[in-house]
Amino acid sequence: MGDRLEIAFRRALAELLPAGSTVLVAVSGGGDSIALLHLLARAAPRRPLRLVVGHLDHALRRGSATDRRFVESVAGRLGLACVSDRRDVRKAARRDESPEEAARRVRRGFLLEAALAVGASHVATGHNLDDQAETVLLRLVRGAGATALTGMARAGPGPFVRPLLGLERAEIRAWLRRHRIACREDPSNRNLRFDRNRVRRLVVPVLVDAINPRAARLLVQAAERFREDAAYLDAAAEQRLDAIATLGHDGWLSFDAAALAVDGAVLGRRIAHLALRRAGVDPRRIGARHVEGLLRLAHTIRPAELHLPGRRIAVRRGGRIGIGPSGTAPRA
Repeated sequence: MGDRLEIAFRRALAELLPAGSTVLVAVSGGGDSIALLHLLARAAPRRPLRLVVGHLDHALRRGSATDRRFVESVAGRLGLACVSDRRDVRKAARRDESPEEAARRVRRGFLLEAALAVGASHVATGHNLDDQAETVLLRLVRGAGATALTGMARAGPGPFVRPLLGLERAEIRAWLRRHRIACREDPSNRNLRFDRNRVRRLVVPVLVDAINPRAARLLVQAAERFREDAAYLDAAAEQRLDAIATLGHDGWLSFDAAALAVDGAVLGRRIAHLALRRAGVDPRRIGARHVEGLLRLAHTIRPAELHLPGRRIAVRRGGRIGIGPSGTAPRA
Protein backbone atom coordinates (compact mmCIF):
# COMPACT_ATOMS: atom_id res chain seq x y z
CA MET A 1 0.00 0.00 0.00
CA GLY A 2 2.88 2.32 0.79
CA ASP A 3 4.31 1.94 -2.69
CA ARG A 4 0.89 2.47 -4.25
CA LEU A 5 0.34 5.57 -2.17
CA GLU A 6 3.68 7.09 -3.10
CA ILE A 7 3.18 6.28 -6.78
CA ALA A 8 -0.27 7.92 -6.71
CA PHE A 9 1.19 10.90 -4.88
CA ARG A 10 4.01 11.40 -7.39
CA ARG A 11 1.50 11.12 -10.23
CA ALA A 12 -0.58 13.89 -8.63
CA LEU A 13 2.52 16.05 -8.18
CA ALA A 14 3.42 15.72 -11.85
CA GLU A 15 0.04 17.20 -12.75
CA LEU A 16 -0.03 19.90 -10.08
CA LEU A 17 3.52 21.20 -9.64
CA PRO A 18 5.90 22.15 -12.46
CA ALA A 19 9.49 21.08 -11.97
CA GLY A 20 11.51 23.71 -10.17
CA SER A 21 8.54 25.14 -8.25
CA THR A 22 8.87 26.72 -4.82
CA VAL A 23 6.13 25.28 -2.62
CA LEU A 24 4.87 26.50 0.74
CA VAL A 25 3.66 23.38 2.58
CA ALA A 26 0.84 24.12 5.03
CA VAL A 27 1.60 21.97 8.09
CA SER A 28 -0.58 21.95 11.19
CA GLY A 29 1.22 19.00 12.78
CA GLY A 30 -1.69 16.62 12.19
CA GLY A 31 -1.43 13.36 10.30
CA ASP A 32 -2.47 14.57 6.86
CA SER A 33 -0.20 17.61 6.75
CA ILE A 34 2.76 15.71 8.23
CA ALA A 35 2.30 12.96 5.62
CA LEU A 36 2.10 15.63 2.91
CA LEU A 37 5.35 17.19 4.12
CA HIS A 38 7.26 13.90 4.24
CA LEU A 39 5.92 12.75 0.87
CA LEU A 40 6.92 16.07 -0.69
CA ALA A 41 10.35 15.86 0.92
CA ARG A 42 10.83 12.39 -0.60
CA ALA A 43 9.68 13.54 -4.03
CA ALA A 44 11.38 16.95 -4.08
CA PRO A 45 14.86 15.91 -5.28
CA ARG A 46 13.44 14.25 -8.40
CA ARG A 47 11.32 17.19 -9.52
CA PRO A 48 13.21 19.24 -8.21
CA LEU A 49 11.09 21.29 -5.78
CA ARG A 50 12.05 23.89 -3.20
CA LEU A 51 9.98 23.36 -0.05
CA VAL A 52 9.21 25.81 2.74
CA VAL A 53 7.03 24.86 5.72
CA GLY A 54 4.22 27.20 6.80
CA HIS A 55 2.52 26.87 10.21
CA LEU A 56 -0.08 29.06 11.91
CA ASP A 57 -0.89 28.92 15.61
CA HIS A 58 -4.58 29.96 15.80
CA ALA A 59 -4.38 30.64 19.56
CA LEU A 60 -7.66 28.77 20.01
CA ARG A 61 -6.63 26.15 22.56
CA ARG A 62 -4.03 25.18 25.10
CA GLY A 63 -1.18 23.24 23.56
CA SER A 64 -1.12 25.14 20.27
CA ALA A 65 2.35 26.53 21.06
CA THR A 66 3.57 22.94 21.45
CA ASP A 67 2.21 22.13 17.99
CA ARG A 68 4.18 25.06 16.60
CA ARG A 69 7.42 23.86 18.18
CA PHE A 70 6.74 20.33 16.90
CA VAL A 71 6.28 21.54 13.31
CA GLU A 72 9.38 23.73 13.49
CA SER A 73 11.34 20.74 14.79
CA VAL A 74 10.12 18.48 11.96
CA ALA A 75 11.02 21.12 9.39
CA GLY A 76 14.48 21.44 10.94
CA ARG A 77 15.10 17.69 10.81
CA LEU A 78 14.16 17.71 7.13
CA GLY A 79 16.51 20.64 6.49
CA LEU A 80 13.64 22.96 5.53
CA ALA A 81 12.95 26.58 6.38
CA CYS A 82 9.79 27.19 8.40
CA VAL A 83 7.60 30.30 8.43
CA SER A 84 5.39 30.28 11.52
CA ASP A 85 3.18 32.80 13.25
CA ARG A 86 0.56 33.11 15.98
CA ARG A 87 -2.69 34.94 15.26
CA ASP A 88 -5.59 35.20 17.67
CA VAL A 89 -8.55 33.97 15.64
CA ARG A 90 -11.08 34.95 18.31
CA LYS A 91 -9.96 38.56 18.18
CA ALA A 92 -9.80 38.53 14.39
CA ALA A 93 -13.28 37.00 13.94
CA ARG A 94 -15.90 39.16 12.30
CA ARG A 95 -19.31 39.59 13.87
CA ASP A 96 -21.02 37.46 11.23
CA GLU A 97 -18.44 34.62 11.24
CA SER A 98 -18.42 31.30 13.03
CA PRO A 99 -15.12 30.28 14.69
CA GLU A 100 -14.57 27.78 11.87
CA GLU A 101 -15.08 30.42 9.20
CA ALA A 102 -12.80 32.86 10.99
CA ALA A 103 -10.05 30.23 11.36
CA ARG A 104 -10.21 29.37 7.65
CA ARG A 105 -10.05 33.03 6.62
CA VAL A 106 -7.17 33.88 8.96
CA ARG A 107 -5.25 30.74 7.97
CA ARG A 108 -5.72 31.42 4.27
CA GLY A 109 -4.51 34.99 4.74
CA PHE A 110 -1.42 33.82 6.58
CA LEU A 111 -0.58 31.21 3.93
CA LEU A 112 -0.93 33.70 1.09
CA GLU A 113 1.27 36.21 2.93
CA ALA A 114 3.88 33.56 3.73
CA ALA A 115 3.91 32.30 0.13
CA LEU A 116 4.53 35.83 -1.11
CA ALA A 117 7.30 36.37 1.45
CA VAL A 118 9.24 33.23 0.44
CA GLY A 119 8.53 33.47 -3.29
CA ALA A 120 6.38 30.34 -3.43
CA SER A 121 4.33 29.81 -6.58
CA HIS A 122 2.16 27.16 -4.91
CA VAL A 123 0.69 26.42 -1.48
CA ALA A 124 0.19 22.70 -0.78
CA THR A 125 -2.44 21.63 1.75
CA GLY A 126 -3.20 18.21 3.21
CA HIS A 127 -6.86 17.81 2.23
CA ASN A 128 -7.62 14.15 1.45
CA LEU A 129 -10.42 12.14 -0.17
CA ASP A 130 -12.38 11.85 3.08
CA ASP A 131 -12.21 15.63 3.57
CA GLN A 132 -13.67 15.95 0.08
CA ALA A 133 -16.54 13.57 0.85
CA GLU A 134 -17.31 15.47 4.06
CA THR A 135 -17.28 18.76 2.17
CA VAL A 136 -19.77 17.43 -0.39
CA LEU A 137 -22.10 16.17 2.36
CA LEU A 138 -21.90 19.45 4.30
CA ARG A 139 -22.69 21.50 1.23
CA LEU A 140 -25.53 19.16 0.26
CA VAL A 141 -27.32 19.50 3.60
CA ARG A 142 -26.80 23.27 3.57
CA GLY A 143 -28.71 23.54 0.31
CA ALA A 144 -25.81 24.28 -2.01
CA GLY A 145 -26.24 24.20 -5.76
CA ALA A 146 -24.63 21.76 -8.17
CA THR A 147 -21.48 23.86 -8.60
CA ALA A 148 -20.78 23.83 -4.84
CA LEU A 149 -21.37 20.06 -4.77
CA THR A 150 -18.30 19.59 -6.94
CA GLY A 151 -16.27 19.96 -3.74
CA MET A 152 -12.68 21.15 -3.61
CA ALA A 153 -10.60 21.32 -6.75
CA ARG A 154 -7.15 19.70 -6.81
CA ALA A 155 -5.75 23.08 -7.85
CA GLY A 156 -7.05 26.55 -7.00
CA PRO A 157 -8.36 28.98 -6.22
CA GLY A 158 -5.15 30.93 -6.50
CA PRO A 159 -1.90 29.12 -5.65
CA PHE A 160 -3.46 26.31 -3.59
CA VAL A 161 -2.89 22.67 -4.58
CA ARG A 162 -4.11 19.49 -2.85
CA PRO A 163 -1.89 16.52 -3.80
CA LEU A 164 -3.56 14.16 -1.28
CA LEU A 165 -7.10 14.73 -2.51
CA GLY A 166 -7.30 11.33 -4.22
CA LEU A 167 -6.02 9.41 -1.17
CA GLU A 168 -8.12 8.09 1.72
CA ARG A 169 -7.41 9.11 5.29
CA ALA A 170 -6.96 5.49 6.41
CA GLU A 171 -4.24 4.73 3.86
CA ILE A 172 -2.43 7.97 4.74
CA ARG A 173 -2.46 7.02 8.43
CA ALA A 174 -1.27 3.49 7.57
CA TRP A 175 1.63 4.98 5.59
CA LEU A 176 2.62 7.11 8.58
CA ARG A 177 2.56 4.09 10.88
CA ARG A 178 4.66 1.98 8.53
CA HIS A 179 7.30 4.67 8.31
CA ARG A 180 7.07 5.42 12.04
CA ILE A 181 6.44 9.08 11.42
CA ALA A 182 5.05 10.95 14.42
CA CYS A 183 2.28 13.53 14.22
CA ARG A 184 0.10 15.53 16.61
CA GLU A 185 -3.67 15.33 16.43
CA ASP A 186 -5.73 18.40 17.28
CA PRO A 187 -8.09 17.40 20.14
CA SER A 188 -10.70 19.79 18.74
CA ASN A 189 -11.14 17.32 15.86
CA ARG A 190 -13.09 15.17 18.31
CA ASN A 191 -15.38 18.00 19.41
CA LEU A 192 -18.90 17.30 18.12
CA ARG A 193 -19.78 20.96 18.47
CA PHE A 194 -18.33 21.49 14.98
CA ASP A 195 -20.35 20.52 11.91
CA ARG A 196 -17.49 18.80 10.11
CA ASN A 197 -16.67 16.66 13.12
CA ARG A 198 -20.30 15.52 13.36
CA VAL A 199 -20.28 14.54 9.70
CA ARG A 200 -16.93 12.79 10.11
CA ARG A 201 -17.74 10.88 13.27
CA LEU A 202 -21.51 10.33 13.08
CA VAL A 203 -22.67 10.52 9.47
CA VAL A 204 -19.91 9.01 7.31
CA PRO A 205 -19.46 5.89 9.53
CA VAL A 206 -23.18 5.11 9.15
CA LEU A 207 -22.92 5.41 5.35
CA VAL A 208 -19.85 3.17 5.32
CA ASP A 209 -21.16 0.52 7.74
CA ALA A 210 -24.82 0.39 6.74
CA ILE A 211 -24.86 1.27 3.04
CA ASN A 212 -21.53 0.99 1.21
CA PRO A 213 -17.93 0.57 2.48
CA ARG A 214 -16.81 2.74 -0.46
CA ALA A 215 -19.26 5.54 0.35
CA ALA A 216 -16.61 8.26 0.67
CA ARG A 217 -14.93 7.42 -2.64
CA LEU A 218 -18.26 7.16 -4.45
CA LEU A 219 -19.30 10.56 -3.10
CA VAL A 220 -16.09 12.02 -4.49
CA GLN A 221 -16.62 10.34 -7.86
CA ALA A 222 -20.12 11.84 -8.01
CA ALA A 223 -18.60 15.24 -7.21
CA GLU A 224 -16.19 14.84 -10.14
CA ARG A 225 -19.13 14.22 -12.50
CA PHE A 226 -20.87 17.28 -11.07
CA ARG A 227 -17.69 19.24 -11.80
CA GLU A 228 -17.78 18.35 -15.51
CA ASP A 229 -21.45 19.33 -15.85
CA ALA A 230 -21.00 22.46 -13.78
CA ALA A 231 -18.04 23.66 -15.84
CA TYR A 232 -20.17 23.65 -18.98
CA LEU A 233 -23.10 25.49 -17.37
CA ASP A 234 -20.87 27.93 -15.49
CA ALA A 235 -19.23 28.99 -18.75
CA ALA A 236 -22.65 29.78 -20.18
CA ALA A 237 -23.60 31.71 -17.02
CA GLU A 238 -20.40 33.72 -17.15
CA GLN A 239 -21.04 34.73 -20.74
CA ARG A 240 -24.56 35.81 -19.82
CA LEU A 241 -23.47 37.83 -16.78
CA ASP A 242 -20.74 39.53 -18.83
CA ALA A 243 -23.45 40.65 -21.24
CA ILE A 244 -25.82 42.15 -18.65
CA ALA A 245 -23.70 43.37 -15.70
CA THR A 246 -21.19 46.10 -14.97
CA LEU A 247 -18.87 46.37 -11.95
CA GLY A 248 -18.11 49.92 -10.89
CA HIS A 249 -15.08 51.35 -9.11
CA ASP A 250 -17.32 51.82 -6.06
CA GLY A 251 -17.55 48.04 -5.66
CA TRP A 252 -21.17 47.77 -6.80
CA LEU A 253 -22.21 45.22 -9.41
CA SER A 254 -25.24 46.43 -11.35
CA PHE A 255 -27.47 44.71 -13.89
CA ASP A 256 -30.91 44.84 -15.44
CA ALA A 257 -33.34 42.83 -13.30
CA ALA A 258 -35.45 41.75 -16.24
CA ALA A 259 -32.40 40.25 -17.96
CA LEU A 260 -31.89 37.89 -15.02
CA ALA A 261 -35.60 37.16 -14.65
CA VAL A 262 -35.97 35.81 -18.18
CA ASP A 263 -33.30 33.13 -17.77
CA GLY A 264 -34.48 29.64 -16.80
CA ALA A 265 -33.99 28.33 -13.30
CA VAL A 266 -30.91 26.20 -14.06
CA LEU A 267 -28.96 29.00 -15.73
CA GLY A 268 -30.54 31.74 -13.62
CA ARG A 269 -29.28 30.24 -10.37
CA ARG A 270 -25.77 30.04 -11.76
CA ILE A 271 -25.90 33.62 -12.98
CA ALA A 272 -27.16 34.74 -9.57
CA HIS A 273 -24.42 32.78 -7.75
CA LEU A 274 -21.74 34.21 -10.05
CA ALA A 275 -23.12 37.73 -9.58
CA LEU A 276 -22.83 37.36 -5.79
CA ARG A 277 -19.24 36.18 -6.10
CA ARG A 278 -18.32 38.90 -8.55
CA ALA A 279 -19.77 41.49 -6.15
CA GLY A 280 -17.42 40.32 -3.40
CA VAL A 281 -19.51 37.83 -1.40
CA ASP A 282 -17.33 35.01 -0.03
CA PRO A 283 -18.23 31.99 -2.21
CA ARG A 284 -17.89 29.65 0.78
CA ARG A 285 -20.73 31.50 2.50
CA ILE A 286 -23.17 31.72 -0.39
CA GLY A 287 -26.13 29.44 0.30
CA ALA A 288 -29.30 28.54 -1.55
CA ARG A 289 -31.28 31.22 0.32
CA HIS A 290 -28.96 33.94 -1.00
CA VAL A 291 -29.23 32.72 -4.58
CA GLU A 292 -33.01 32.30 -4.39
CA GLY A 293 -33.32 35.67 -2.68
CA LEU A 294 -31.49 37.35 -5.54
CA LEU A 295 -33.75 35.65 -8.06
CA ARG A 296 -36.79 36.92 -6.14
CA LEU A 297 -35.42 40.44 -6.40
CA ALA A 298 -35.24 39.96 -10.15
CA HIS A 299 -38.90 38.96 -10.33
CA THR A 300 -40.35 41.58 -7.99
CA ILE A 301 -41.49 45.01 -9.19
CA ARG A 302 -41.16 46.78 -5.84
CA PRO A 303 -38.03 48.20 -4.16
CA ALA A 304 -36.51 45.50 -1.99
CA GLU A 305 -33.29 44.51 -0.24
CA LEU A 306 -31.42 41.27 0.44
CA HIS A 307 -28.80 41.17 3.20
CA LEU A 308 -25.80 39.01 2.32
CA PRO A 309 -22.77 37.52 4.12
CA GLY A 310 -19.69 39.66 4.61
CA ARG A 311 -21.61 42.91 5.03
CA ARG A 312 -22.88 42.93 1.48
CA ILE A 313 -26.38 43.85 0.33
CA ALA A 314 -28.43 43.47 -2.86
CA VAL A 315 -30.99 46.18 -3.64
CA ARG A 316 -33.73 46.41 -6.26
CA ARG A 317 -34.45 49.97 -7.38
CA GLY A 318 -36.57 50.53 -10.44
CA GLY A 319 -35.57 48.07 -13.11
CA ARG A 320 -32.06 47.39 -11.81
CA ILE A 321 -30.37 45.32 -9.13
CA GLY A 322 -27.19 46.41 -7.39
CA ILE A 323 -24.96 44.28 -5.15
CA GLY A 324 -22.36 45.99 -3.01
CA PRO A 325 -21.07 46.87 0.47
CA SER A 326 -23.66 47.50 3.17
CA GLY A 327 -23.78 51.08 4.35
CA THR A 328 -22.92 52.55 0.97
CA ALA A 329 -25.23 53.71 -1.77
CA PRO A 330 -25.26 52.04 -5.19
CA ARG A 331 -24.36 54.32 -8.04
CA ALA A 332 -27.23 55.62 -10.12
